[in-house]
Parts: sequence; structure tokens; C-alpha cells
Amino acid sequence: MKKYLLIVLVMLCFFSMEAITKETEQKEINRDTGMGFQFGTLSGNGFAYRNYWEKCGLQIVLGGMTTGSKDIDYELYGYYGGASEITKTENGRKTTISTSMNYLHTLANNNIGRFYAFGGGSLIYSRIRQFEVDYRRSSNNYYVRILDHPERKKWDNKYAYYFGFGLGFDFDIGQNFHWVLELPITIDEDSEIVMYIPQTGLYYFFK
Repeated sequence: MKKYLLIVLVMLCFFSMEAITKETEQKEINRDTGMGFQFGTLSGNGFAYRNYWEKCGLQIVLGGMTTGSKDIDYELYGYYGGASEITKTENGRKTTISTSMNYLHTLANNNIGRFYAFGGGSLIYSRIRQFEVDYRRSSNNYYVRILDHPERKKWDNKYAYYFGFGLGFDFDIGQNFHWVLELPITIDEDSEIVMYIPQTGLYYFFK
């Protein structure tokens, strides 16, 4: 009798663990809202939000950064046509803002991850601080700044945008973290087609 009771208890434990495992797997599959970081031409670079609904999904990315130096080189070396005085435009700090929106369509979904097609566009805005500086030749091919000529400051604004589509895979790497790998075909503002530049991202799915 004790032997049969032990067998029943073992079987109950086994089926209970199996049910818990399936429930955990199902919850992991059903997690459809995540936030993280995305990097790519079509996806943009920065903080990312991703949400899935049945077969449909949406990804929004927003990011920005400032690069460059505040220091300007006030000495030049070069021929410059032998001119006694020249004016050069020097770039200072550059601020770049990247944003994008992409539609996601799920093709297959399992415990390993999600295979999907996507399409959308991204916009990159750059604002560059520029300085116009006058130089005078002090010796052969050597120029220095003309001190009594004040530098002129201006801003140079540039835009770049990309449209395209591609395929991607959302890998479930455990602990609610997902790693995204995508391969898009993009078209830029000059109507040039760029292929085979992969995109990637890391997300934490919280519900």
C-alpha cells in the first residue's frame, strides 16, 4: 500500500511540475510589451518600445547624443593656393536626434522566439555648431588666426531619412530578456538602396 501511495505522490509531483513548466512557458510566450535599446539604420538608435498584438506589432525608437569638440584649431598648415588670407569653417559640437517607427508582423512564434517581417522608416536630425575663422599666412604654408577678426558662429542643420523593410527574429534569452536581430533593405533620401546591414536590440519584456 505504501508503495502505491509513493508512486501516486511521485506522479502527482511530476504532473504538477509539468503543469507549472507549461504555464511558465505560456506566460513567456504571451509577454508582448518590452522596452530596451535598438541600434540600426532603419530602426534608429536609442531607447526602444516594442509591443505585439496577435500577429501585429509596433516598435518606436527615440535617441540622441552630442559629439565633437568645443576647441578649435587656430593654426593651419597647407598651401591654399598661396593666398595671404583665407577663411575656414570649423565644426564644433554636433547634436544628433534619431527617431523611428516600424510595423511588425509575426510569421511564427514559439518558446525560442518570434520570427517576423517589418517595415517602416527613420529620421535623423543633426545640428552642428560651426565657426568661420579668418587666417593669415605667417610663413611658407603656415597660417595663424587673425586675432582682430572675430569668429562668426552659425548652425548647420541636416536631415537624413530611411525607409525599408526586412526580416527579423526576436530571441527569448531568458529572465524576460529578448535579443533582436534584423536584416533590412533600406532606401535613403537619395533613393539609394542599402542591403545587408544588420540591426540589433536588447529588450526587457515586463508584461
